[in-house]
Order: sequence, then C-alpha cells, then structure tokens
Amino acid sequence: MLPKLCLIYSNITGASKMQQLRSNRSQGTPDYEDIALLAERVRRGERRALAKALSLLESTRASDAPRQHALLRVLAIPARPTMRIGITGSAGAGKSTLIEALGLHAACEGHRVAVLATDPAAPSSGGSILGDKLRMTALANHPNAFIRPSSNRGRGDALDTHVRERIIACEAAGYDVIIVETVGAGQADTAIADAVDLVILATLPNAGDDIQALKRGVMECADVVVVTKADLDRAAARRAVQHIRSGRALLRNRDGDWHVRVLATSSASGEGITELWMLCQEFFAEGRRPIIEARRRQQRMRWFDESLHTHLIAVLRRRASAHLDRIADAVAEGAILPPIAAATIVNHLETP
Repeated sequence: MLPKLCLIYSNITGASKMQQLRSNRSQGTPDYEDIALLAERVRRGERRALAKALSLLESTRASDAPRQHALLRVLAIPARPTMRIGITGSAGAGKSTLIEALGLHAACEGHRVAVLATDPAAPSSGGSILGDKLRMTALANHPNAFIRPSSNRGRGDALDTHVRERIIACEAAGYDVIIVETVGAGQADTAIADAVDLVILATLPNAGDDIQALKRGVMECADVVVVTKADLDRAAARRAVQHIRSGRALLRNRDGDWHVRVLATSSASGEGITELWMLCQEFFAEGRRPIIEARRRQQRMRWFDESLHTHLIAVLRRRASAHLDRIADAVAEGAILPPIAAATIVNHLETP
C-alpha cells in the first residue's frame, strides 16, 4: 500500500565551467550569458528555468545546437547518485497510473521525482495532446515532483531523441529519481535501455499466451516485469506472473547479479507499489553502483556513436548532396551494393 501521507496527498559543483561561460560575456556573446544565467537557475532548482532549459534541449533547430551544447557542458557535471528508471509496455497497460503511484511513493519518502513522458504525435500534423499531467494530477501537484511531457514528433513508436539531454537537465536541477515513460510499444521498448538504468515492463493480466512481454527483444531489456491492474482479475494476474516467470527463465539477465523480478500491482488500491519501490531500492543499492556506472559508460559510448553518425551524415549531405542522392538511388535499384556505395562516397570526399 502507498504510505498514508501519500494517500492523503493524493486526495555540485560546476564553478569552473560556469566561469568559462561567464567569460563569454566580455566577448560580447549575449546568448552565452543567457545560458550561464539559465544554468545557475536550473541548479538552484527553479522549475521555470528547468522548463525553459528542457525546451531548448528539445529543439530540433540547427541554430539552437551551439546553445544546447553550451548548456549541456555546464549541466553535465556528476552530482549525487541518481535513479534512472524507464517504464515501457503496450498502450493501455497502465503505465501512467503506475508511474504516478510509484512516483508518489518516492516523493513522499523525500525523493525529488522527475517524470519525462513521451506522448505520440499525429503523423500528419505533428500535434500531440501531451496529456500526462492530466493523467497524473496528484503527482503533478506534489512539491517534490516535476512532470514534463513531450511529443515524439510523429516518429511512431520511437523514443524521444532528446531523452538523455532531458535526464541530464533534471538531475542538474536536483531530481534524484528520473522516470522515463515510452509511447507504448515497438522500437521505444528496447531503445529505453540505452537511456536508463532500470527498465520496468508493464503488461496486463489478461494477455494470456500471446503476452507482448514475451517478445524476446523486449524481455531481454526488462529488469522488472509488472502485471498491472491486478485488482480487476486476481486469478488472471497470478497466472500472468507465473507465465512470465517461466518464459523469462529461458532468457539471460542483463546483469549477472540481478535476476529479473515479476510482480503484480494495482495502482488503484496501492497493491504491490511498496514492493515495487523496494525492488527499485534494491536495484540501486550502494553495492551495485559500480555495475550501474558500467552500464552508463556503455550507454555514453552508444550515445557517442549515434551522435557521430548523425553529424557525419549531415556533413555528407552538405558536401556531397547530389552525389549522395545518385548513389542512394543506385543502391535502392540494386545497381550497386551498399558497402561498395559507402566506399564510393568516402572516396569522393577524400578526393581533392
């Protein structure tokens, strides 16, 4: 059950880099002065400043890239240990209510909780309802919580491309529990593992033998599997827990010392929420910090590879756009094999 307080409620240092940014003021660069002031306000925990920083970091305009990088240089300074938790699962699995229940539990224990949610955008207009604050009203009103919905900009089931930057900003603002929600299913289910430490997979009790949780790629990423809405059909919830446990035993764990846990919860009644939070605390125990940091190192390297690929492709398109388009058309028609085409492009760039 949720702590009584929650139930009632429901009804660093970056001096050197900061000085470096301040020095730009004397060079007549007002943008960087704004960034330095914004970073200071974020580190003081000002919500409006954090919202403004997140808006900048979520921008896809090329002209904002220098300011984004300047802000990240100041904010990406290690602080106290944090918990990065990802919650994924198919649409209708109760992710939002699970996040609110878990977030309230953590917030009422004194943790500062930031929820980064991704709402699907309409492919045609790119518009998004951004309704997570409406679905998590109790958590949104808690003084220890901050909810930031964002659109996936019509990218279907993909994870928000700026989720890592958003995590950095929230941690800089003093939030020690970061909960990331995916749009529902598909690519984001597995991509979330590259952005967080702990992956919680939510699934319904009546999914039966066709339970989506047993898709191999998704299950290999999950550290905890939660059968939600257990109060609706307890017998079905028990069967689902047993079914998942037996199926998960055939797959290897992401970390050798951590065995995937499966439990049933009900966000409406609070059933299983305390147990879920205890599992989170066990996962982030002091003795496991080296394992978590090793996972984060791997994530940073994958982030580097992705960023490098993105920037190199952008350079290619600027410097050899017409040639690149011709080669791409030839690849699509089967006139040239992909590795030969790639070598041709590189040779073209290296030719004086």
